[in-house]
Amino acid sequence: MSNNIRSSAAAAFALVAAVAVSPGHSAAQQQPQAAQQLPPSAQRTGNLPLRDVQTSYSPAGKRISPQDGFVMQQHSSLPTPRDADGHPDLSGNWGANFPNPIGAPGLRRMGALEPDQATMQRGAQWNKPLYKPEYWEKVRSLDFSKSDVDPNYGCGKPSGVPRQNTPGRIVQKDKQIWLLNGVENELRILPLDGRPRDPNDEQFSTFSGMGLARWDGDTLVIESVGFNDISWLGWEGYFHTDKMTVTERFRREGDLLFYNFTVNDPDVLMEPWTSYTYVRRGNTNPNRQDEATTCDERDIGLLVDPYLRG
Repeated sequence: MSNNIRSSAAAAFALVAAVAVSPGHSAAQQQPQAAQQLPPSAQRTGNLPLRDVQTSYSPAGKRISPQDGFVMQQHSSLPTPRDADGHPDLSGNWGANFPNPIGAPGLRRMGALEPDQATMQRGAQWNKPLYKPEYWEKVRSLDFSKSDVDPNYGCGKPSGVPRQNTPGRIVQKDKQIWLLNGVENELRILPLDGRPRDPNDEQFSTFSGMGLARWDGDTLVIESVGFNDISWLGWEGYFHTDKMTVTERFRREGDLLFYNFTVNDPDVLMEPWTSYTYVRRGNTNPNRQDEATTCDERDIGLLVDPYLRG
């Protein structure tokens, strides 16, 4: 670039700067008022990170998962049925095929690029239990083990609470709540009459826990203790101890059922873990549910790759 061109460019820049400042006001006076109020120590110098810069800007909203965003948009135009005591009646058949971009919990998605779809599955999960650092290697080891290491794999092995998730059928009657998730040891019948907790409940070792139901406004709350340490919270190797407690919450709005749970297991988790909120729509024409047929477990021997859990 010649000296003449450099001189012309410098003159042009000077003219633009002069026009930008109105008569009677200096360049410093044209700066945003917020910037003028910052003390010298708060000004960014050198290569200080941008997060150290003070600003009056606040984010428009918090970052939420696609699952939570989907649930927040679901509303029912139907009235909510109530029992004789005025509580919402949760009775009904709750279909798992309700349109949901996340899909049923605990299942791997189709359409991933790798053979067992594992990395895509885990990466898509915004909400994970936070284990203490010394237990992550155990989680990883269980996660990448053979298919039959999963305690839910094979015949007659219940998922347990909370992995079995939203009940497919609920009966609420005579101060009781019946929760049916399957035909193999996954029926829970819980009193709903305000009785206190039996102190011996914690001595049990069960897959579904010893539940006690109560109302918190229009929300049904089930608090369960007395678990074994066999089941997992999810297929990713999310194990738990027999000291785990689970609090489930059910809320009905018209023909929609909202459900979530909180797991508290301080022996292995850094903090209580609350799941996504899942939503199911009532099914007014359910299929007949027959007795389960005799199961003959042969899958593990037929798998080409026993580590393929896709």
